[in-house]
Amino acid sequence: MRVTEKMISNGLSRNINKTMSRIDKKYSELSSGKRIQRPSDDPVALVTSLRLYDSIKEADRYKENAQNAISWLEASDAALGELTSVLHRFEEVAVAASNGTLTRESREGLAAEIRELKNHILQIANTQHERRYLFSGQQTIRPAYDQNFKYQGDSRRFNIEVGADTYLEVSVTGDEVFGDFFEKLDQFATHVDAGDIVQVSNVDIKEIQSKLDQVLDIRASLGAKVNRLEKNVDRLELLNIQFNQLLSKNEDVDIAGAAMELKMQESVYQAALATGARILQITLVNYLR
Repeated sequence: MRVTEKMISNGLSRNINKTMSRIDKKYSELSSGKRIQRPSDDPVALVTSLRLYDSIKEADRYKENAQNAISWLEASDAALGELTSVLHRFEEVAVAASNGTLTRESREGLAAEIRELKNHILQIANTQHERRYLFSGQQTIRPAYDQNFKYQGDSRRFNIEVGADTYLEVSVTGDEVFGDFFEKLDQFATHVDAGDIVQVSNVDIKEIQSKLDQVLDIRASLGAKVNRLEKNVDRLELLNIQFNQLLSKNEDVDIAGAAMELKMQESVYQAALATGARILQITLVNYLR
């Protein structure tokens, strides 16, 4: 086959363009730090990267859910901590009211304090966290109790997804915590006001202590859930570090290798230009002759 000047020129042009394309690719890799610029660069690695991105996004979502759950549980525990303090005060009032030597005015004063603390418990029962009511069950947009101390939430707890197919109950319902305690406080105040030492000693103190034990058990359960979620957050953060390391290994360019490759391609390009210049000069002289 006869090789013509045009064939030589076209071949030279194609080779120079290929070299320029490789140089452009290396420039892009070095400037972006990523070796995959388009799907065709490495389809298998691209699929791996997409899976890692999904895993990172999923871990971030579970982590955010866990952190929100921790915040909710800690707010619930803070409210129950305040309730615990009130219950301790009720114990003190009951012990004081058991004293048969109290004057009428002293009994009335203790009864009035019980009724005021009952109103304070209503405020605790309607505690909000991020504009949602803690003890309303799944009816978080409405107060757990109305002003007549009637429960208007529901008994359904809500769950938060903290892992793949893993859910955790984070709510405590008002009927679970307070139940009929408001009615028992009315009876307590009536017994104190009437000087009924027997009822105060044998009934009211036991009711208060029982409620205190119940609240402490609930708080212990909340604390255990917080500990579990904090460990889960630590695990998810570690997973994210591992996913990002794998993603970097899969995507990031070898800077030193890419720089050497770029230098080599630039040398090839310069050699191709020099060779082309000589060939084209000879072709032109031959043509003139």
